[in-house]
Amino acid sequence: MEKHLSVVTFPKGLPGFELLKEYKIQQYDELFSVLISVTNPSVAFIIVNPFEFYPNYELDVPDDLLEEIEITNRDQVNIRCIVTWNSDRNKVTLNLLAPIIINFDRHSGKQIVLQNVPYTTKHLLWINGIGDSEGGEG
Repeated sequence: MEKHLSVVTFPKGLPGFELLKEYKIQQYDELFSVLISVTNPSVAFIIVNPFEFYPNYELDVPDDLLEEIEITNRDQVNIRCIVTWNSDRNKVTLNLLAPIIINFDRHSGKQIVLQNVPYTTKHLLWINGIGDSEGGEG
């Protein structure tokens, strides 16, 4: 699934964290990973592959944004979205409006904000029953 990599560089940082440019990805389980700042490990984000939760998720990334992280073909593109955790699993959300685009070949990434899309920063994570322990199989 994901290629192993030591550090992903975000040339412009992440929005709100522009000074932190290097992050490592630590796999937690089959669905969740943690994006951890190399220089400030207290800055970390839970990330997931959005297609695991929203199979019909669609995004069109402009070529100029792909060029910023040296993507030369679409096979190099890996999409991750940030999860906002909550102690109540029914309130855990996924930011589909601002996905993280990662080029695992070049170890570079960029978070983008999609324009003119129906997505928000707070989509319920468990809406499609993935990991749902209530009402049957999970």
